Amino acid sequence: MYEKKSMLKNLVIIPLIVGLIVAIFQFGLPKLFEKDNELSYSLEEPKIHLDQNTAGDAKVEINNIETSLLVSQSVRIWNSGGFPIKMLPVRYIFETSSSKFKIFLVNHNTKPKYEFGNITLTETDQYSRRFVYDLLNPGDEVTIIFFTNIVAPLRVYAKGEGLSIKLIKPEKGFLLFVTLGAMIGAILSFLLKSFQSFYVKKLKRKRC
Repeated sequence: MYEKKSMLKNLVIIPLIVGLIVAIFQFGLPKLFEKDNELSYSLEEPKIHLDQNTAGDAKVEINNIETSLLVSQSVRIWNSGGFPIKMLPVRYIFETSSSKFKIFLVNHNTKPKYEFGNITLTETDQYSRRFVYDLLNPGDEVTIIFFTNIVAPLRVYAKGEGLSIKLIKPEKGFLLFVTLGAMIGAILSFLLKSFQSFYVKKLKRKRC
């Protein structure tokens, strides 16, 4: 009687397990290895290159405009997905309402340095710039440096078909790295202690 019940259980359970494994391989694994259409970016802290309060009588003119404060703010964007991104518009906006705010200059440093593709300025106003990047292949990146006369928060906005935008914060990445390192260290320490304990017991048995 017990053997019949066991056989019936196997007839039900085994097909379910097989079906589950097939479903995982058919639907789960492709999703796991599927490459995303993704753009990542990171923001650097503003850097002050000139402050008249500390520089004394130094005077600087940029584009024929005198300024007492010169600030640089850089943004790094890169194609972190698995597909090329074409004709990508990106808008950079400084969140300030100061009527004195000015963007003096914008520089693009690309990787690769040559044959990167066109970068076109399509819109400009007092507080923002909008550029269109013709082509970003996977791994391609751009560092954009803005020179302004006021320290102001910078925001990045982009949109593309099926495109996900991800802000990378170096501090969190560092903490994650430290946490993972601590976990790996703890696991290795545990395995080492377990191996030593097992080896000591084995030696004791041999001596007995």
